[in-house]
Amino acid sequence: MADEETDLEDIDQPQEVKPKGSKLVLFLSVCVGLLLLAFGLAAGYIVGQSTAPQVMVAGVDGMMVPAASGLFGDDSQEEEEAEEVVEEAEELADAIFLSLRAEFTVNFKDGVKERYLMAALDVMARNKAVIEEVEKNMPVVRYQVLRVFGRQTNSVMDESGKDQLVEDILAAIQEVVKSPEGKVEAVYFTSFVIQ
Repeated sequence: MADEETDLEDIDQPQEVKPKGSKLVLFLSVCVGLLLLAFGLAAGYIVGQSTAPQVMVAGVDGMMVPAASGLFGDDSQEEEEAEEVVEEAEELADAIFLSLRAEFTVNFKDGVKERYLMAALDVMARNKAVIEEVEKNMPVVRYQVLRVFGRQTNSVMDESGKDQLVEDILAAIQEVVKSPEGKVEAVYFTSFVIQ
């Protein structure tokens, strides 16, 4: 009988019932919380980076471009990196061309006889202010180009002579056109005739 009472006591007593999904709900809640924390940290980092102060240097066309260095560091290293950024920006800027019209016509002696040279030139820069400076000084630019053409000999008949002529013309134009925004970078023949 004592055994029967123990069995009955066990049956009459309500047993604690644990829901089977409670561990799963707790696990999912922790995972969702961690994901929300990770997304919050990532968003804070992105917003913080976009609003962080940047060192800016003057670039092409007077535009400001971010320097490659931080705010705190070696000044000489910052200057070198800033110069590299400006040089890269100049390389990336679009080329602007200006035609030095009308054609240049000059005579020169090749040692045996007098020859005539007719050539059309275009100059190239990457800054509009430099092109405007060329236009402003056009009479002096044309005069210096004519002087360079007048000093020629029969060496302009071959390719190396033409290359040297381009270098001489570019140097003469760069002497006339001095702009803090940049320089004339190249000279191109668009027409070249010798008779």
